[in-house]
Amino acid sequence: MSYVALYRTYRPKFFKDVFGQKVIVQTLQNALLNEKIGHAYIFSGPRGTGKTSVAKIVAKALNCLEAPAKEPCGKCDVCLGVDRGDVPDIIEIDAASNNGVDEIRDLRDKVKYAPSIGKYKVYIIDEVHMLTTAAFNALLKTLEEPPKYVVFILATTEPHKVPATILSRCQRFDFKNIEMDQIEENLKQIINKENLKITPEALTAIARTAEGGMRDALSLLDQVVSFTNDEITEEDIYTVSGGLSRRYINELLKVIYLKQPQKALDLLNQIIKDGKDIARMVSDIILALRDVLLDKIRPDKKYPDLKDIKPNLIYAYLDILNDLQQELKFTTSKRAYLELALIKMINHESIEMVSLEDKITHLESDIVKLKELVNKAQVSQEAVKTPVQNIPASRPTNLKALVTVKEIEDILNHADRQKRSLLNRGWPVLKDYDNPSLKPVAELLSEGTLEAVGNEDVMLLVYDDLYTAKTMLNPEIKQKVLEILNQKQKLVRDYTVLFKPDWMILKADYAAQYNAGTSKPKLKEIDLHLYETLINETKSEQKVPEIVEFAVEYFGKEKVKVEE
Repeated sequence: MSYVALYRTYRPKFFKDVFGQKVIVQTLQNALLNEKIGHAYIFSGPRGTGKTSVAKIVAKALNCLEAPAKEPCGKCDVCLGVDRGDVPDIIEIDAASNNGVDEIRDLRDKVKYAPSIGKYKVYIIDEVHMLTTAAFNALLKTLEEPPKYVVFILATTEPHKVPATILSRCQRFDFKNIEMDQIEENLKQIINKENLKITPEALTAIARTAEGGMRDALSLLDQVVSFTNDEITEEDIYTVSGGLSRRYINELLKVIYLKQPQKALDLLNQIIKDGKDIARMVSDIILALRDVLLDKIRPDKKYPDLKDIKPNLIYAYLDILNDLQQELKFTTSKRAYLELALIKMINHESIEMVSLEDKITHLESDIVKLKELVNKAQVSQEAVKTPVQNIPASRPTNLKALVTVKEIEDILNHADRQKRSLLNRGWPVLKDYDNPSLKPVAELLSEGTLEAVGNEDVMLLVYDDLYTAKTMLNPEIKQKVLEILNQKQKLVRDYTVLFKPDWMILKADYAAQYNAGTSKPKLKEIDLHLYETLINETKSEQKVPEIVEFAVEYFGKEKVKVEE
């Protein structure tokens, strides 16, 4: 005897065998039991969810010799004949290949003949949406007023293509995708009957890959059984289906999260070499991100290695992948689009914004560390006792501010993220600058952090050490810094510098206003601790050593005592 595919072998023959369509089954059973049979039904829903199988069960129950009953007996001659497919009163029509008006006219002519064996003639028209407009028109009258012994069951995966005039003449039942646990339960029963060996992970992978279709699940199981003679593993499922295994997805998302574009592209190249379908890959990654998100609230985690990915970042990834899914439908360069999407997930502006928001959430811990930085910089005891948000904005009258809050405000309100990203990529090489005359300045520059670049090409640098910050504002140093940065192309026109504790205060103020909805925040005035001394021209003064000048500026003249 020739081999019969699993989905045909285990096709439901009774209502009790139908999975995932409880409401539809109960409604049809009650109608059969109470003999309230409609003259026309339309079964709509995704592929592989049981539309045609239920239609055959209805046809069998209508003609069963034990009718009326909730289930066909499965033992009488009519039931056995329907199972074999040799009952002439059950007519199956494939509308995809018989979609013309002539076929429907032939059907209309034969409808008037009474059933030869059972009580009803049942017409099951599969993929009914494929009928032409003329064919639908030819079917209208017969569908509305068929002989009392005729029942029409129309099945379709695209009900929106069926004319409203047809829909209004039928009782409509919408089949839904079958839940994963129900698919797994049915597969377990079949696997036990077939004496197959399969891991629990592989069983779950089949149910997930089937996407709600029992027929797809059985077809995939059939295919994998032919692929391997040993125990079926999760890797076997993804190899046969063309999907991505959890191992690949875990590794790919990890290098994306760690912002390693070259590793991501190398891994993608390896995956494509294995013959994976790109559209399927994108779908698998989206489902994996959903699982990573659900891992935040469930104890049994599917992707424990990805637990550090924040929800906002997952949403940003999903937005990029959803856009990619749409683009893949209309392009022949699928690989190029996927590669670009991976780069977007690493470096795109939306990802940078999420990273910025993530950094803002850590501002509280940064401010806690502020006291340590203040102590390290030897701020006066009075300054330490003053809460950071209330540091006075006033300064001694004999000092001129080298940096103002307004300058910082302008830079932040007109920030150029692309320019900042470009400059930051070259920051690590400053320590190994090869020009001997500029190397000390390059090393000094590398000690700072580039926090922003204004739209007029003005950089904002931040230093942990106040003395170094002031040194960077020296005109001679500034000239050399600009020479280093603009060596190949003009990137920076000027820059300003902040002491890190002051930057933390301004940053927190800016973030609070921005998150509250202010597009261009106005920063509160604070003391930025960077001045140059104003020389009194009315009397000659002995030149003060630079270290003494620095001490006077920062701690106040009354607290500084110079001993020869």
